[in-house]
Amino acid sequence: MQKKNLAAIVASLFIVPVAAHADVTIYGFMSGGIESAKATGNGTASKEYSSRTRVVDHNSRIGFKGWEDLGNGTKAIWQVESSLRNFEQGGTNDKGQSATFGTRNTFIGIDNNDFGKVLLGQNDSAYKMFTGSGNSALGTDVMINTTADNFNANSVNSRGEARLANSIHWFSPNWAGFKLGASWGVDEARIAGNDSKRISLGLGYTWGSLNLATAWDKQYDTAVKNNSNSYNTSPTNDPAVIGLNSGKNVSFYSIAASYKFDSGTFIGGNYEWGNFDQVGGGQVKQDDWQIALGQDFGAASIKLAYGQLGALKNVGAGVNGDDFKAKQWILGGTYNLSKSTQLLAYATKITNNAKASANFANNPIYSTGTSLDAGNDPQAFGIGMKVSF
Repeated sequence: MQKKNLAAIVASLFIVPVAAHADVTIYGFMSGGIESAKATGNGTASKEYSSRTRVVDHNSRIGFKGWEDLGNGTKAIWQVESSLRNFEQGGTNDKGQSATFGTRNTFIGIDNNDFGKVLLGQNDSAYKMFTGSGNSALGTDVMINTTADNFNANSVNSRGEARLANSIHWFSPNWAGFKLGASWGVDEARIAGNDSKRISLGLGYTWGSLNLATAWDKQYDTAVKNNSNSYNTSPTNDPAVIGLNSGKNVSFYSIAASYKFDSGTFIGGNYEWGNFDQVGGGQVKQDDWQIALGQDFGAASIKLAYGQLGALKNVGAGVNGDDFKAKQWILGGTYNLSKSTQLLAYATKITNNAKASANFANNPIYSTGTSLDAGNDPQAFGIGMKVSF
């Protein structure tokens, strides 16, 4: 059934007059596979994740989007995108979280040929859209959406990227290869009197097969625990900790580049550094980097990436900053059976030092309850299939 026919059926379900005048598209993909996974190395058997076979979902989703022409080069746009993750276990992940409607990028907005797009709702930050996993043209997240994905706040690379709820975004049109973006995530809760808003800025440049990008992200009234890269999320109703985050910030900066040769050879890389104010005063710093390679062979592609999370700097006496280091290697491949169906395979391993707990961006491993104990090394290898629609 063609997309236009599907769109007509869905539109008829909504008693909204404007729906009859809007162009509606249904899109998404289902992706899953089977893998062997474990997380060991902590030294305590009860805090390790023994080797086992998992049936996994690779970030499946479904979305509805549309627009209405308002004239003079301006459109009203909207999108509702929902996660279909964890379909292999009834929609509930290992943390007990269930997918609900509109869990992904969901917004209303205006698109103007000269000014660009303004979005209101929930959407990936400009930081993520320019130097993170949201930039598909950059392509440095080589096995995106699979277990081998390494771009995430709790992973080895691109730890400053996020999807912002209660947010407004602006993305410029293409100006001679340049694009700009800005995001503002408001804090409606104001817990303990803090204003934990978040601001992101991004700049990108594309010239043929060359992609360059840089971005900045700042989280206000946010701090990490002393001599740590763990965010301070102590109970806010405890008088002893109320206000500890006030006036403190966490900032990320990143640069990224990639180039694909006519031969099908791809090379790219990311560098990111973060500054973290501590609840007790002072600031710690940590950087990360990654190199990505790829080669196309007709319908097949081979991908390789290696990344490191650096030492925690400016820690106090008696604390070893190297204990917070982590590294990850990724070897993967895809084969396109058609324009919409793809086979995939991957192998990856994260090596965490004694106080590091970097995890997979998708299908993370929880060695104790809903957390990965520091010092455990997640690893997985698997095969799968993706069908887009």
